[in-house]
Amino acid sequence: MPYRLALGCAVFVAACGQDVRPTAPDAPVDHDAGVDDASDVNDALADAGSNDASPDAPIPDTSPPNLLSVIPAAVGEAWLHEPIRFEFDEPIDLTGAVLTVTLAGSPITAMMSLEGDRTVAVTLDPAARGRGTLEIQLGGVRDLAGNGAPVPVSAQHAIAAWSRVPTDRGTAAGSPVLAVGASGRVVAAWSVGSAGSRRIVVSELRGTWQPLGSTLGAADTSSPAITLDALQRPVVAWIEGGTAQVMRWSGTAWDALPSPGMGTYVLLATPPAGGAPTVAVVGTTAAVKILATNDTWEALGGELALGGALASEPALAVPAAGRAAIGWIAGNQLVVHRYTTSWTAMAAIAIGTPPSGIHRMSLAARDDRVAIAWDQYSASFSVYAAMAGATSAWTRLGRTLDVDVAGNAAAPAIAIDTSGNPVVAWSERIETTERGVLARWDGSAWTIVGGPTWLAATTLPTRPTLALHLGNAAVVGWSLGGAIHVSRFNGPRDPGPGMTVRASINGCALAVASPPATLLATGCFSIPTAGKPTAHAGLVPYDIVNELWTDGTRKRRWIGLPDGGSMTTSATEAWTAPVGSIIVKEFAIETTPGNTATRRAVETRFLVNTAAGWLGFTYRWRANGSDADLLNDGTYTTDWALDGGGTYRHLYPSRSQCLSCHENSYGPLLGLRAPQLARWADYDGVIADQLPTLVQLGLHTTTTANPFIATHDASASFEQRARSYMAANCAHCHNPNNIAVKDLRYTTPLGQTKLCTSITPGSPSSSDLYVRVTSRPGMPALGTLIVDPHADEILARWISGMTSCP
Repeated sequence: MPYRLALGCAVFVAACGQDVRPTAPDAPVDHDAGVDDASDVNDALADAGSNDASPDAPIPDTSPPNLLSVIPAAVGEAWLHEPIRFEFDEPIDLTGAVLTVTLAGSPITAMMSLEGDRTVAVTLDPAARGRGTLEIQLGGVRDLAGNGAPVPVSAQHAIAAWSRVPTDRGTAAGSPVLAVGASGRVVAAWSVGSAGSRRIVVSELRGTWQPLGSTLGAADTSSPAITLDALQRPVVAWIEGGTAQVMRWSGTAWDALPSPGMGTYVLLATPPAGGAPTVAVVGTTAAVKILATNDTWEALGGELALGGALASEPALAVPAAGRAAIGWIAGNQLVVHRYTTSWTAMAAIAIGTPPSGIHRMSLAARDDRVAIAWDQYSASFSVYAAMAGATSAWTRLGRTLDVDVAGNAAAPAIAIDTSGNPVVAWSERIETTERGVLARWDGSAWTIVGGPTWLAATTLPTRPTLALHLGNAAVVGWSLGGAIHVSRFNGPRDPGPGMTVRASINGCALAVASPPATLLATGCFSIPTAGKPTAHAGLVPYDIVNELWTDGTRKRRWIGLPDGGSMTTSATEAWTAPVGSIIVKEFAIETTPGNTATRRAVETRFLVNTAAGWLGFTYRWRANGSDADLLNDGTYTTDWALDGGGTYRHLYPSRSQCLSCHENSYGPLLGLRAPQLARWADYDGVIADQLPTLVQLGLHTTTTANPFIATHDASASFEQRARSYMAANCAHCHNPNNIAVKDLRYTTPLGQTKLCTSITPGSPSSSDLYVRVTSRPGMPALGTLIVDPHADEILARWISGMTSCP
């Protein structure tokens, strides 16, 4: 490599491998020293430019530094929390260099440093969040000779909400386990291959994915785990032949560490601030050990009894050096032990047994806090979280985290950020799409992180894993279809509305005097795929906490207001809409129950507000899904064929039946009321608070409300859930201004509802309330032919647990 030499204002390069220094720093060498003649001038010229000089003669360096690459490339996926690296073709001097960074046009605090002598690393403020164009400009970049870069040094990256960089090390057999270094380096380990020959692979993401060595394991492996030690070296563990294997990356190769024991599962963790790795080996018992400075494993207390067979993978968290928390699911309970100077059992959390599948749990710890997240079945899977301080008692953090409580939210992963607040990632089926959701506890409520989801898929992913960068930016990993996915969060910092602009309703209309004969003729829907309509852009989607039972059909709902129109709140708390408004509800079935790909519409129902009041119209879908036809006034049923044989019978109400429920004592609009709308909603991959979104679109002015208790929420009492069910399904008829024999509004105290005359405490079968709801004909009196099994369960559990009423 040439060496640079500063000589006054001139810079030279020596071709040999030694430093060349002049005899006098500020004067040329005089070959005729002591001879006073004019040849000295010629000598000086010869010294400066002769090609006959010795091989060690210095040559001026006038070549500017050239940019070789930017990592990640401009077309790649950049993460705001990993350095952007500029690699040059020669050593660089940053003295006097100027760095300017903007994101979406706004300045971002950043710093630059040299990695080696030729790579400039630009690191952004760890608190940076956002989307848009990231522009980096490096001014005054020079080489060691003082030559400036010939062209401006800059890079632009399109920053997405989630940075995704694909990798392929073979067919993944499960989710990747993750570790994130302080520099933004992401290290992942996962299993590849088929059962009986699985191996472990480890890769790191620094701009691009780079493998760390070859595959690990000599026989079939399972239970991969990973962490970073105090020197930021990856440590990986797995189970092979019933024995836990552990290796550490030296920088060039994997070095074996002693086995910490035998078991079925192995887990690794280090404190959030860094430190020695802690390992847990779980088999017939659970043993937790810490890696000592001499690379041996030292036990933290004694081994722990499991209390039964494990229902799913255990979890390990380390809040600080020499401390730990470990948990698992056994005996229908969440079991957690924490170690300070000895092991202490935390209060068990009962979660029951799902009818199919398994429950899953995750642990996190920081300082004196331990947080837990789990999924629990109650007619559907929902996600919950709790946290404990220095005691063994858990404090529930709000209610269920689900976006759609009636859907399936499952497999949560939890972490604790630097402020001590839990962050939870989970996957959830919303309509026909699997969404990846991230939420943070702010001390009093859960808030969506950013808004855009980390997953949009049509098939179920493996359970997500979650790690936080030093600046609290989330990294989520999962696998889908044998491919590994790792997404890194960029922003935005705060979730905004799910929609920002309300499109014109022009082109979507239903003239009540002469209603269109087909759904397509209304202009309110197009049908790109048979049986799967797409709504007009001016129809605003909405969803509610607890829906009216309609024999298990799947529903979508929209509001269509006249351009510039808005809604107000009536004395009954129902929202009112101006004349010309339409409310649309779609009823759909899955011809293969549980397979959302087989979902198809069977009915589309309109409520239209006229000067004379609201009117209802029903369109029945054709069997081929090409369109839906207007039904004349009357009650109809249609049998829809199911893929596995048998049929589903759908009831289409008459226009007068529509208005018997949508009447003024509680409505006319039933679900459109703030307690029913106070929830998150999915706006085509952006999760947002629904009420503020509707306000943003000019539909209403109410931004907050206390939501109804979700009937699927297992954290609520059966009384709360039963009352909430009746508020959604019964109160529009049973209220003081209509059928006053009962008052089933949620806010009415139980003793004033008159329900107790229909309840025999402790005996559902002797209770008229339970008998009516679980019979057909029964209650509700209209719109249903099938008993709601969820209502059956919660009413039976509520009444069975009663000893008196009220």
